[in-house]
Amino acid sequence: MYARGEKQKPMAKNAVQDLIKQAQHTFYILYKEIELFDEQQWKTGLDFFLTPANVSMHIFDCLDYYFSGKLPADYHWGYHFGGGWWELQPEQVPGKAVVLAYARGLEAHIIAQLATLTDDDLSKPWTIDPTAETFIGHFIYAFKHTLHHHGELAALAVFHGKEGGSWE
Repeated sequence: MYARGEKQKPMAKNAVQDLIKQAQHTFYILYKEIELFDEQQWKTGLDFFLTPANVSMHIFDCLDYYFSGKLPADYHWGYHFGGGWWELQPEQVPGKAVVLAYARGLEAHIIAQLATLTDDDLSKPWTIDPTAETFIGHFIYAFKHTLHHHGELAALAVFHGKEGGSWE
C-alpha cells in the first residue's frame, strides 16, 4: 500500500516501447520487400508456396494468429482471404494491394495490443500455445518466424531480378 499522499510510480514501459519499435520496423521492411514485386511477379516463384503472394499471406495470417489471443484450435486459418494460401485457386489469390491493406490493419492492431502492456507483463506466463513460456518469449517467436519469411521474400526478390533484403 502507499502512504497517504504518496504517488504510485507509473508502470515501466521501456521494454514494451522497444518491442513496439522493433515490431514497427519489422512491418516496415516487410512492406519495402513486398513493394518490390510487380503484379506478375507477385504470383510467380520457386514452387507452390514460395511465391511472394503465398509467403506474404502466410506471414500475415500467422501474425494475426500470434496476436489473436486464441487457442490454435480456435483460430480460423486464412479467414481473411476466404481460405489459406494452400487452399486458394490462382484466380483467388489476392493482389499485393489487398494483402498490404490487411497487413497495415494488422500492424495497427498489434501495436495497440502491445501498447496496453507494461514491462512487468512481458515476463508473465504465456499459456495460449506452446510457442513460449512468457509473453516476451511468444512475441520474440512471432517476430522470429516473421523475419524467417522476410528472408524468403528477399530471396524471391533476387529471383525476380530485384535487389532484395530490405533492412534499413
